[in-house]
Amino acid sequence: MELVQDFLAGALGAAGAVVETQPSGDLDVLLPPGVAADLGLPEEVRIAASTAAGTDAACVDGRLGSPLLEQLVSRRLAAPAVAAVVVPPELPRPLPAHLPVLLNAVRAGDTVRTRAVGRYLVAEVRLVAQSDEVRSAMETVCVRLDDGALVTPPPLGAAEPQPLRALDEAERQRALQALRLWLRRQGPARLAVALAAVQRRVRRDLERMAEYYASLDAEMAAAARRARLAEERERRAVKRAALADDLAARRSQLRERTRPRLSAALVAATLIETDVERFELGVRRRSRAGRVVVLGRAADSVFEGPACAVCCDAVLHFYLCDERLHPLCRRCGQEGRLDPTRCGGCRRPPDAAVQLVVDDPTATLRLGGAPGR
Repeated sequence: MELVQDFLAGALGAAGAVVETQPSGDLDVLLPPGVAADLGLPEEVRIAASTAAGTDAACVDGRLGSPLLEQLVSRRLAAPAVAAVVVPPELPRPLPAHLPVLLNAVRAGDTVRTRAVGRYLVAEVRLVAQSDEVRSAMETVCVRLDDGALVTPPPLGAAEPQPLRALDEAERQRALQALRLWLRRQGPARLAVALAAVQRRVRRDLERMAEYYASLDAEMAAAARRARLAEERERRAVKRAALADDLAARRSQLRERTRPRLSAALVAATLIETDVERFELGVRRRSRAGRVVVLGRAADSVFEGPACAVCCDAVLHFYLCDERLHPLCRRCGQEGRLDPTRCGGCRRPPDAAVQLVVDDPTATLRLGGAPGR
């Protein structure tokens, strides 16, 4: 119950209340008038937060499962906490000669070096896989707000809290797009254990279903052969022929019940500003020339390449497409064969739904004398 007490004290304290914890675990709270009216509580109230709390009418129940606790938790989840910090710079490093690695292009022209301030959003995300059961995991995702690239988080050991400019609409959209891409591409891998468990249960249910309908079909066929009257044989044959449709309905129900659905919810976030060195390099691919930007974070001497045009990962080893010089990582780069029909930046591939592939033993069943489906 200490977690409940800490949460109540923290949530009410953040709203401007004065909270005093009693030895019994209960909380004596003095609420601002607006907060008290919003929560439907008197301005001075005692909140029973311990399991040994009495039934005193003057106390408000704040234990696990109480309406007050559920209300505060809902508000907390609806408005994730966002911190803003500045990471002080260290000594800058020059760009190493071997970075970036152009897999199908060459450098052309000088490198322009400038100093700038980079903005990052480190999001704490609760990843949820919902099927016949619900599994979840906490993940940390860092987005570079300038272009929506997915990068490693800057170090926060020496970070200093400071009021920073809030995210504008363009930064908000880039962060949202990057998180959606991360969910579609990395979500199944992060919850692979949960999805594998669903896959095993589906395979087990299909095997049992195949055994049940195969035995039922054999019993119905034997009963039809034993029937003496033609009407009886016809009635049993009709019932046996309906087995295929019944099996199809059962398979459809199983597919709908176990269909995996992935979602993510933002729990908390940290907005970071830190000094970066911008290295703008000229590049050439066939007859086309362009420029790419590599960033060097002064806080931890980490170099970040441009965002892959398909998966948004920041890459230092990349291909460039033939038409618009989109950077693409090794996984998305089609081994350098990047005409406009193959480049994922020129023609974005459709989003694929999460699917579980299971061998279906019911598909080969022959029920009622008809071919299996």
